[in-house]
Amino acid sequence: MKRLIVTGIILLMAFSLSACSGQETDRQEQDRVERSEEQQTEEPSTESDVSASPEAVEKDAGQHILIAYFTWAENTHVENPDAVDVDATTSASVLPPGNAAKLAGWIQEQTGGELFSIVVKEPYSSDYDECLDRAAEEKAEDVRPELVNHVDNMEKYDVIFLGFPNWWYTVPMAVHSFLEEYDFSGKTVIPFCTHGTGGLASTIQDIKKDLPDSAELREPIGVYRPDVDSAQESVNEWLAGMGYGKKN
Repeated sequence: MKRLIVTGIILLMAFSLSACSGQETDRQEQDRVERSEEQQTEEPSTESDVSASPEAVEKDAGQHILIAYFTWAENTHVENPDAVDVDATTSASVLPPGNAAKLAGWIQEQTGGELFSIVVKEPYSSDYDECLDRAAEEKAEDVRPELVNHVDNMEKYDVIFLGFPNWWYTVPMAVHSFLEEYDFSGKTVIPFCTHGTGGLASTIQDIKKDLPDSAELREPIGVYRPDVDSAQESVNEWLAGMGYGKKN
């Protein structure tokens, strides 16, 4: 009888130890799973790392730049381009790229801004004198030529570089059409001008009249028409002086 009791006690102890061992194993396994889940939750994803990187933050905080320009070459039609003397001072900008477009392209290279060509519905004559005659009439009558293209999302731009030739000591009237179409409140406008011997004349003063008081008009650059092709370095220096030079 005693032998049976002892045997029972031994079997009971063995069963208890086995159960405890199994419970311990289950707890260890559960702990392992929980630790694994916690690590997966806490470990940042690759996408999160990219969005939080200094480079991404700097890009999001950067300015959005539009480079709008008016140039004769994109506002006329030349019947016979081969007959144009591109070395002549008065006709060099009648064929693309026009003088203002060249400057706009260099600005785009340095700033990464988006280019926008201001184009009138009724093209100007490709004859220089006839073009200037029409420009003089438009100025005298304070005309606002109709434009064929428009900036659909002007509100997203913080900085607008504005390029044009000096026509009759002021901006082409199409530039007024452009400026009066949008709200420039709080925006920065930076003019660039190509000209003959008249320099900037009243171009900057006349632009300022179209802008609200909250707009900032920054230092312009004027490039003498015969010097346009060699002016890229000057344009780059002008940009760098305002903090818009290319980041190397």
